[in-house]
Amino acid sequence: MIKLKRMHALFFLLVILAVIVSGCAKPECKTSADCGQRACYISKCEEKKCLYTLQRNCCGNGINESTESGRIGSQCTCPQDYGRCEGRVKIRIGSRTEDAQYVKYYCNSDSQCVLGADRKDAAPQNFLDSINTGLFKASSVVKYSKPFDASRDSFEFSITLDDLSRDIVLPILITHAKILYSSEYSRAELLIADKELNSILNGVGDKATIILPLTLNYRPQEVEEQGSIRYSIDYTYRKQVVAGKGANNTNIYSNETARASFTAPVKPVFFVRSD
Repeated sequence: MIKLKRMHALFFLLVILAVIVSGCAKPECKTSADCGQRACYISKCEEKKCLYTLQRNCCGNGINESTESGRIGSQCTCPQDYGRCEGRVKIRIGSRTEDAQYVKYYCNSDSQCVLGADRKDAAPQNFLDSINTGLFKASSVVKYSKPFDASRDSFEFSITLDDLSRDIVLPILITHAKILYSSEYSRAELLIADKELNSILNGVGDKATIILPLTLNYRPQEVEEQGSIRYSIDYTYRKQVVAGKGANNTNIYSNETARASFTAPVKPVFFVRSD
């Protein structure tokens, strides 16, 4: 009996001690400012304890929402909730499959996750060709990117008149340009760009600039495709020819129109296909 009373007394003593300790425990907070900050949570101090309420439309709350911290929700505006916009696609090369060299998922200037080649990865290519007709000399520089995005990029030609015979009657007119393409997927050359022109060279040093996109809507079969191009430029000019003899046996000249074309050597090209 005495032993039982002692156990009851010990129990009540423990209860009293627990109440005293709990009453003396340090509070988590006095004001809401004492509560630590958590991403996408609103903190509040209630009864000396910090309570956290999840915020909606907040980037970082782990929820895919149409609006994320004031912006349209996407992989580019909120990768914390949507996942990152990244990764390369697979391409077929013969019988094997491997990662694309340039084509990948990336965020464009409109904060959209797109599939294609980022312009930051493109390198300019410049090729110089010489045109020599015997009556005039010109330089042709063709510029294009590697990789070349078939849906948005263009070829740029700069043609400069370098030298001129006295038999030429100016101007020289550049009338037409076209580009032929061949790859492992094509059995024959394909005409991928064709454009009528009216560019004029009026004298030595004059330059004509031609911008030529893929005007015939060629679309690479794979997201990446390597091949080669040949371009040709048509031009026309007038030249003086002897039409007869005049007094004192001097030559009489007349102007004759000549038409010709220049075809450049084969050049490499690396096409990509984007969204």
